Amino acid sequence: MSLEEKRRLILAFDVLIRSKVPGRAEYLAKRLGVSRSTFFRLIDYMREELYAPVIFDSDQNRYAYEKEGIVMFRFLPAEIIDVEKAKRIVGGVWIKCDKQILVVSTVETLAG
Repeated sequence: MSLEEKRRLILAFDVLIRSKVPGRAEYLAKRLGVSRSTFFRLIDYMREELYAPVIFDSDQNRYAYEKEGIVMFRFLPAEIIDVEKAKRIVGGVWIKCDKQILVVSTVETLAG
């Protein structure tokens, strides 16, 4: 799977989680257009590499984040972000280059 395909799947799954779409692995895998095993590998990747606290809430019959957050893949200029706050974020990879910051991934917001 290419990086772009993985990025697309992660962002699509993030939308399903935040939209509180109910469903077990088989259903969500079908919605994402992947096999059940690929779906579980995607969740493992999100947990291990992005530190996304993905859980299955059996009471609600849906996947959720254990704590509120969002997955982001974007570029943020240093002048719009507090670099010290960014360093305190748990999870994600922040790369500072001159006056620009590239956000590779994170599951927590910068609010607060």
